[in-house]
Amino acid sequence: MTMDPGTMRQAAPASNRPNLSGVLWAVVGVGIFAFIFVSGRLSGTGVSALQVIWFRYLGGFVTVVAGALLTQRLGSALATGQLPVHALRAAAGGFGGVAAVYAATHMPVASASAIGLLDGLFTLALATFVLGERATRRQWLATLGCVAGALIVLGSQGAFADWRGEFARPAAVAAGGAALFALESILIKRLVHAERSATVLFYVNLFGSLILGWPALAAWQPLSAGWVIAFLGLGPLAILAQYCNLLAFRRTTAGIAGAARYAWIVHATFLGWLCFDQTVTVATWVGLGIVVGSGCRLALLRS
Repeated sequence: MTMDPGTMRQAAPASNRPNLSGVLWAVVGVGIFAFIFVSGRLSGTGVSALQVIWFRYLGGFVTVVAGALLTQRLGSALATGQLPVHALRAAAGGFGGVAAVYAATHMPVASASAIGLLDGLFTLALATFVLGERATRRQWLATLGCVAGALIVLGSQGAFADWRGEFARPAAVAAGGAALFALESILIKRLVHAERSATVLFYVNLFGSLILGWPALAAWQPLSAGWVIAFLGLGPLAILAQYCNLLAFRRTTAGIAGAARYAWIVHATFLGWLCFDQTVTVATWVGLGIVVGSGCRLALLRS
């Protein structure tokens, strides 16, 4: 499948408005996804990443279809002129999610998060060269501030000492996942201006369920009925997170929405402290402060 670069290229919004609402929606969305990505490890079941993400898409698809039937809008949700883009977006997001869950399960969460930081920089670069968005010097500085703060947090947790030996493979998977998430961000930016939100949510969960179905069955591990229901319950959560992302990309540029995802490190640090007994040091607090301050700077920039 090929896409005309001219079709993909979009000018950044010229409304000269603050990006606050877009950044806030991105922060909420990434917080929900942070929980989803550590759910496999949190469950203690040893379930494969493919299985977790497939359950998430299947639960999401059932949720979207049920909502469309209840509101009698299934026909409008099915109407699309962007079917190949929906399929590519679902593949990028699905396998990116598998990579994130795999990395968080097979190496320290902080280390997996450190490599996932590439997502924001990849998104900003792709937004500049593919969508034609113009990133200002202030935007680059605020984005780099988010990166610097996140690196301080992760360094305080020993993230950079675990990328060799047994962690080399999950580290490489995490880097590939970051690239896939960046690609997904660019495709979302295209879709939000061409499709209804219900249509975007319907097709990403449909294609995600289909694309990951066979790989998930190939890596299948038996689960109790309770855990099956629990993992299917990630679907409605993912729908909520996806909707937050759609609102974020409607209200700001792809570059800023992508950079706002550095809030992931704040959520990951909290989950690590709450669920995995990770220590929060003074350096961690300093890094988190820099991330939050730079994120506020992004939110107050005008696009």
